[in-house]
Amino acid sequence: MSEHQTSNTKLPVIEGDVAFVTGAAAGFGLALSKELVSRGASVIMLDINEEVCKKVASELNEKAGKTVAIAVKADTTRFEDQLAAYELGKETFGRVDYFFANAGIAEYPWLPPFDPSTSSSRPIAPPTLKTLEINLIGQLNTSSLAFQVFERQPPNARTGFRGKLVMTASVYGYWPCKSMPMYTASKAGMVNFMRSAAGYYGEKGVTINLIAPNMSATSIVPPDFVALFGDDMLCPVELIVEQMISVLGSSKDNGRAISIMGKEVWDHPLDMFMFEKNKPGMDMIEAEVGKRIGLWA
Repeated sequence: MSEHQTSNTKLPVIEGDVAFVTGAAAGFGLALSKELVSRGASVIMLDINEEVCKKVASELNEKAGKTVAIAVKADTTRFEDQLAAYELGKETFGRVDYFFANAGIAEYPWLPPFDPSTSSSRPIAPPTLKTLEINLIGQLNTSSLAFQVFERQPPNARTGFRGKLVMTASVYGYWPCKSMPMYTASKAGMVNFMRSAAGYYGEKGVTINLIAPNMSATSIVPPDFVALFGDDMLCPVELIVEQMISVLGSSKDNGRAISIMGKEVWDHPLDMFMFEKNKPGMDMIEAEVGKRIGLWA
């Protein structure tokens, strides 16, 4: 890992492009939406908290003197909400070049705490999968929408790409955490989904990349929790947003897991342990499954 200086990164031109951002009312999504507009892009801001998005969109439009942002209330676990937001965005801006699958939450208890004194009399409860539903299913909804949109639209005249998908994950997609099994499961799912889908869609003029920060001071993290960490451990929101934008425009980056700890940025490598021994069989499975589900002849 090497320290990354924000000011040294040359970001791609995105002026005139259009972005679809989930989780746009706070944290990375809010900062990203503002930065995209400041660089000449237009943005479709989705969030369950519509009021904040409306306020920010209004401010951005007033400053620009034209419509550069629209706000849409959406529950990302509902595909139809995201589809409706896209259709409104297309009607307003003509197309969408970038989808940011960004909405997410922290760990939500999935099982009731075990209490030996009451366990025998308490009924066995089903799991609460809220963290998976928002962090993984919600992002897969965004991804499926993005891929279908990109396949149906011509390449961007300036960049040559049909579109780009950027997912927000976490370093917990690589490593376990015994107090956050649902959060780590959701983020690990995103990492492997991105790496798998990038190989297929990269051949279709579409790129998929993922940003995986460690702790950052956003609204999903309680302030007293953030206060436990020093500035050298917290990931600056500006740096995270910069990395999100770095893979847009004419960038050919595809399949990257861009990871951030403090001000350090690195591409997290694929775990290659025992890969070569498994590869022949995996290649056969990949080819045969692809044929059986209609991906190729």
